Amino acid sequence: MRIPKQQVRPEDALAAWDGVQHSAASARVIVKCKLMTPMYGGGVEPGKVDCAMPIRPSAIRGQLRFWWRLLNGAGRTSKDLFAAESDLWGGIASAGPRASRVALHVDAEPIGAERMVEWGADGLDAPRYSLILEPRHKPALLNAGYEFTLTLRFADGTTGDECEQVIEALRWWASFGGVGARTRRGLGAVEVTSADIALAPVPRQDVESRGGRMELRQASRNAIAAWRNAVGALSDFRQGPNLGRNRGRGSRPGRSRWPEPDAIRRHRHRSAPGHQPEHPVDGQYPRAAFGLPIVFHFKDRKDPPDANLGPCKGDRMASPLILRPYFDGKRYRPLAFLLPGWAESVSVAVSFGSEHLGPAWPEDSGKRSELAERVPPMQSRGPDALTAFLHYFEHPTPPGRGHGAR
Repeated sequence: MRIPKQQVRPEDALAAWDGVQHSAASARVIVKCKLMTPMYGGGVEPGKVDCAMPIRPSAIRGQLRFWWRLLNGAGRTSKDLFAAESDLWGGIASAGPRASRVALHVDAEPIGAERMVEWGADGLDAPRYSLILEPRHKPALLNAGYEFTLTLRFADGTTGDECEQVIEALRWWASFGGVGARTRRGLGAVEVTSADIALAPVPRQDVESRGGRMELRQASRNAIAAWRNAVGALSDFRQGPNLGRNRGRGSRPGRSRWPEPDAIRRHRHRSAPGHQPEHPVDGQYPRAAFGLPIVFHFKDRKDPPDANLGPCKGDRMASPLILRPYFDGKRYRPLAFLLPGWAESVSVAVSFGSEHLGPAWPEDSGKRSELAERVPPMQSRGPDALTAFLHYFEHPTPPGRGHGAR
């Protein structure tokens, strides 16, 4: 967390932040937005929709700043990037508070109960894996189809290059971002159009030139179907029968084909009868690359208690994987998108609380490939879980037989 200098007074900072709202504008861009998928949260209270102000300008500003940083950080030190960001977007820089030169206004109608839908209700055709909650926790979501207008104003003095940078951040947000919470699992995905600027969807070559990766599946009948397809692919890869785990019996799931459960059993020196550790890969946690923390719950009484796998630094690590519908201008397609810098999450250092375990997956490329061939969901698909998933997303071939551990 950055700590402002003591001589910066809050009232001065507030005036600087609001200054652009009252300054002359050299350019204005208006975009129309429509929810393709339901929105979760987005209000002041986490996990709840604010019916009086369902779309908060500050939240969209934060999203645009995130994409701007992602697109403009190459070749810059963190100090230089922060200075450039503060100069354009506003903030408390080393020289004091800076006014934002990008003003953002949202026109969004208040909503009533008729626009909301409860999680798990018959009227919500959402993939369960997009929002994993406790059984009793059924939040209300703002249903798909809600429309709002976003207006961007650039203050005098904003250069043409800076305006283009903001528009490009807007384009990436429209292609891969969203509003509310859990946007990386496709909630709150937005379809954006504008009569003022071209907002063509970001193509694969632009993603790869920035260090990201993306895969698309065949077009679905609508945005919701594309969303279900994309998120369902991850659910199958991690937990699906005969892919992420063996086929079970009745309501009882089969044994996991991933190494983490048996790694925990070995680490805790505890296992239920019939569930002795047998996975050939030990001490590795490849699914950490999908985001942390992960709570491992064992149903059998003599297995280890719940284990919370988290990063050694901080409380959580956001997933570098985005799953959502992608509108290519004509059709809705299931999208899997890896953010630039995704490879850093593969060997993230993990821990059980204060008990550090080391890298979740080897840093050595040869060792990665060797171990991946011993993890059935990853076999012949890639040397790490993220690469293997993108291969599966593109080529969802019938899963082969493999070893597993529940």
